[in-house]
Amino acid sequence: MSFRVKLPVLLGVISFLFFFIHFLLAEFTFTHWQNPKGENALNFNLVGIYSSFVFALLIGFLSYYFLGFLYQYILHVIAHIQDNELPKDIRNLNPESEEYKIYKSVRFTLLQGDESLGEEQFENKFDWKTNQAASVNKQIPDIHIPKIPGFDVSVFPSVMRYAGADYIRIVRAKDGIFGILAGHMEPGILESSEKVFIHGTISSFGDGLFTTEEILEKLESALHQFTFLKLKISAFGIQNKEDKMSFLHYMDMPIFQFSDHGIQVIEGSGDDHWYPNHKHPLSMADGIEIGDYLVWASDRTLTQFGLTSFEIMEEFVDYLLDLRPSSSRQMLLAIAKKMSSLGAERNLTNPMEKLSILVVRRNK
Repeated sequence: MSFRVKLPVLLGVISFLFFFIHFLLAEFTFTHWQNPKGENALNFNLVGIYSSFVFALLIGFLSYYFLGFLYQYILHVIAHIQDNELPKDIRNLNPESEEYKIYKSVRFTLLQGDESLGEEQFENKFDWKTNQAASVNKQIPDIHIPKIPGFDVSVFPSVMRYAGADYIRIVRAKDGIFGILAGHMEPGILESSEKVFIHGTISSFGDGLFTTEEILEKLESALHQFTFLKLKISAFGIQNKEDKMSFLHYMDMPIFQFSDHGIQVIEGSGDDHWYPNHKHPLSMADGIEIGDYLVWASDRTLTQFGLTSFEIMEEFVDYLLDLRPSSSRQMLLAIAKKMSSLGAERNLTNPMEKLSILVVRRNK
């Protein structure tokens, strides 16, 4: 039931009760003071009920038509605004054409978006920005992991569910696998917009059209077109036929390589985040053998647990070597279980809530 129907019905019920109570009081007064014998009391009650019902219907219908008039007037004003803001070449189109209707619909949607969540509706400016950042993140679809021969991939989380969520993407390259983890330490509208830009850039590369190094070079070139001041990013490409990994890594948290020999740390250039005015040559790591796991985690892990990357490595080395997971999913679950226990030791309510983990296992 629409609001235009609900409100008149509610007003009608309230009006009926109001007028009925009014006539009961009038009848009580008439009976006890002006008509001691109580003559014609029944007819008087019926008049009160019928008149209350009529008044309620009148108010309901009046409010219904008033809301309809108001709604049509608002639509007229919006249509006028839309017509004024549309480009001249669009305004000259036939108003009944499909193209004209699409443009007007888009303008209407944008107008609703601009006015729906004003800053004054939130207790403070941070809540408003967080809400807007989460809305921007919804433009990015849920994470889809394509099947890539030779690689087993698992990620956490799989959706952009909160304002500060990291962007994770896995793409099939012509010669292997390309992946990226990008985010920020604090949520914000600008920060979420940067992730949308990165998503659009990577989507433009297609599926299996370029090699891993070509994708990395194209991404690096595209990122330099904007001033991303505090972007945390790790992008990588692993070829099918070689044990090498090309990557761009600008985070405090290093890449962890788990193998039968233990845990190794793969670091980038040493910069803690992306610097738009710096040159960013591709880094190279070798020794990515079959059965090895590569693990990425967001920088928030360090601040969340109050640990350094070396201390995190110490926590996991014996635990994972004894566990010996056989898939990326088992590795991810093992890491999540260990992080949850570390969080319990530090009295953290939900330590995994705002963390991101990417696990890649080389199968062949």
